[in-house]
This record gives sequence, structure tokens and C-alpha cells, in this order.
Amino acid sequence: MKYWRINSFYKFISAKWVQSTILDEIKRYLWRREYLCPDFDKTQTITSPDNRAYKLKKVWNEDGSIFSLFIENTSHWNCSHGLSEPQIVKLIQDYFKLNRAIWYYLETLNDIEDTKISRTHRKIAPLEIKNHIDLWKRNQIPPKPDILEIGTYDYQQTDIYYGLKTQFKSFLDFWTSCLYWVSSGEFESTDLSIYASQDSYDLKNGSCIPMNINELEEIIKELRTKDNTLSNPSTIYLMRKDWNDKMYVLEYDDRFIMHHWHTAE
Repeated sequence: MKYWRINSFYKFISAKWVQSTILDEIKRYLWRREYLCPDFDKTQTITSPDNRAYKLKKVWNEDGSIFSLFIENTSHWNCSHGLSEPQIVKLIQDYFKLNRAIWYYLETLNDIEDTKISRTHRKIAPLEIKNHIDLWKRNQIPPKPDILEIGTYDYQQTDIYYGLKTQFKSFLDFWTSCLYWVSSGEFESTDLSIYASQDSYDLKNGSCIPMNINELEEIIKELRTKDNTLSNPSTIYLMRKDWNDKMYVLEYDDRFIMHHWHTAE
């Protein structure tokens, strides 16, 4: 990976003081964890205890509410032993979670995911899902998605659900229904208000990574075997990206389809 991007939501109106001090705060946080942090200018790097080098860059969105920290992989750290990101990324994620009084950690993106998002305007994003869930009423029940197929478990399973646009007016409506009802091949209602009390964003609520048709060619072919009237989808998002629990939502002219592959292995 070339870099990782950590996005966090700043909870207060004015961010001017935080904008000027945030990198120094993170530097002190890393220094206490045995990282060498001489400075954060363009010519100097942060060195990890295992002698890996990284550079940091900060970006605030236009209204100053979402802070992005870029961690550049200058020493070419590679994935190994099942790790998808180095320790420094995990530590900085934890910094925002530990400082939850002022920060709401949203997501960590690798350079490939970040490039996809920058090229394709997100129809749905973690902060939008968070805000929607925050307003969810405890007795509110969304319509159920329809079942296209529930697979048979044989070390793994694929389940497919859909919702017509006459019933679900937006991508967010359909995804909220899936969060509420879908649980590994079964319909089990979930109290979404529980998620509103969480201190950081749970990626099970939606990773929101745009995908292209070529990346999901096999899944699109699979869906056509279930319904041969389907054309190509207009939008595809990877909504859950755990290695053993993957959810894709595809938007068509008249419906949304959720493809869920999961395994307990």
C-alpha cells in the first residue's frame, strides 16, 4: 500500500485550535509509544520501533468537521501474517477512539479504496449512515427486503435480497432495512438505536466503497442466473468488507440488490 487515510468527525463547531495542534498531539501520542517523531515537515519522517518510516499529512474538509490523516508508507511496508495495515495505523485509529469526547472515528481507507472514492462521488458514506441511525426511533420498523435466494451452508453461504424502488426511495433506505433485518441467512430485527450510542463508527454499518462492474463481473453474472431481466447495475458499493463477511449492494433502474457472502470458518 502507498498510504492509508484515517477519517474522523470533529464534534464541535470551531476546529481552528485543533487544526493547528492536532499533528503535535498525535506526535506526542506516538512518541510515548516509542516512535521517533522529530517533526512533521515535508523532509522528516516518523520512525517506528521496528525501524519503518512513515510520513503524515493532514487535511480538513471545507466546513472543518471531518479530519483526514494520511499515513504515507515511505518504507514500503507490505501486508503479512494476515495484517492489512501496520501498527502505526492501528495506533492512530485508537487515538481518535480514546479521545471520543471530541472525536468520532469514521473509517480507515487504503490508497486503492481512497482513489475509488475520489473518482466516484459517494452516494452513501459512513457519516451519513451514522446521522441516519442517530435519528432512528426505537419503535421504528423499516420494510423488509425481499428474498431472492437463501443459500445452503456448506462452510460458506451466499444470500441475496432485493428491494424495489417503489418501496425503498434511496440507497440509504434499502441499506438501513438490510442492517435492521438481515443476519446471516435469517430475518432478525435489530434495535438500530443501539448503534447510536457507540463511540466510534462500526464498519459493519457500512464501508461504502464504490466498485466497478469489472470487479464484480462474476457476481453480476450470478444475479442474472436468478433474474435474466437484469441489466448492468448503475452503482455498486462494498458495504461490508470483513474477510468472512462481505456485503455488496447493487443499484439497478428499478431495484436494489444486496449480495451477502459469509462463513463462520
